[in-house]
Amino acid sequence: MNSSKRVDVIDFLRGISCIGVLLFHVRVELWVGLQEIIKNADQYSEFTKATAILAVPTPFLGYSILLFFLISGFCIHYPNVDQTSIPNWRKYFYRRFWRIYPPFFFASVLSAFLSYFCYVYWDDPSWNLSSHWRIATLLQNYPPNNGQYLPNPSLWTIPLEIEFYILYPLAYFLMCQRKGFLLFLFSISISVASIFFHKKGYHWINFTSVFLWPSWLLGTWVAVIFKNKKIAQMKKHTISLLLMLSLITAVISWFLKWPFWANYTAWTIFYLTLFILSLTKFEWIKKQLGKRFIGAFSWIGKISFSLYLIHYPIFKVLGYWHRDLFDEKPSNFLVTLLYLLPVIFLGWCFYMIIEKPIHKWSKRLKTS
Repeated sequence: MNSSKRVDVIDFLRGISCIGVLLFHVRVELWVGLQEIIKNADQYSEFTKATAILAVPTPFLGYSILLFFLISGFCIHYPNVDQTSIPNWRKYFYRRFWRIYPPFFFASVLSAFLSYFCYVYWDDPSWNLSSHWRIATLLQNYPPNNGQYLPNPSLWTIPLEIEFYILYPLAYFLMCQRKGFLLFLFSISISVASIFFHKKGYHWINFTSVFLWPSWLLGTWVAVIFKNKKIAQMKKHTISLLLMLSLITAVISWFLKWPFWANYTAWTIFYLTLFILSLTKFEWIKKQLGKRFIGAFSWIGKISFSLYLIHYPIFKVLGYWHRDLFDEKPSNFLVTLLYLLPVIFLGWCFYMIIEKPIHKWSKRLKTS
């Protein structure tokens, strides 16, 4: 697989993950919900009830954020696999900072503005000035007063991503010393420790790398076996079978309400298998899904960071606007899906105005 194809599949997977997150969140403000339709079935048309079937997979799609973590680990480590020289860590940290924090900061400002707008016009209870300060300073995941940022809960992953970046030099050093097994053993050990502390009431720790580092490190492992062409030896039918079995297990874990760590483990295995299948058999996937489908999701993948950063507060505004016009949330899920279009458009605008110029500038950034 050449470089351009590698970028294609990464963008495609980012698009899949991003749309998964959007479908998971759009239901909050812009759909009455499956339980409401089932409970009051006589109040809805047969067509509305039929479209509700489309929403059945959406409760699982919040876990698609794990695919983002896998891709992040892969992209950070892939250029450094088998390199003879040590990376310029100063340059690495400068680029990582300018790549992620300025778009995040502008997204936090936009979230604060839209939150205040919703407070003024609709008396939205999520407005809280102090919480916006914690978001801008990347402190929302840590005590005291840790918790989800209600105007834009998606932003909890950004401090986590920065933690992954900070930990990467340690991971790189251990992998160069051929102590990858020790690295994974250590990461799993602290993840298990976080589960213990969770049971003791320290829930905030599960929103940090202490719990989620193994999922990110799996992305670095995929980068190694992919670049060394070991991944190409895997058979399509074997990976497809593992993908199906892992999906069934993950869905069962959700329905049976397994412990949160078991849910995350099951879904991580599923997305890891999907990642490997996509890397090894992307040409086959293109034939099955078609170039237009692949192209559309790859385009979304290119703007996925911007789209991820700003989608939730826009959904909130659109939700209030819709209820003003129709006095209730949409009941037809096709209407809910239509609201993805303006959000994707605004995500593209944010990408073109904010993220892309900053990204280009960060690539030219030189550090001595």
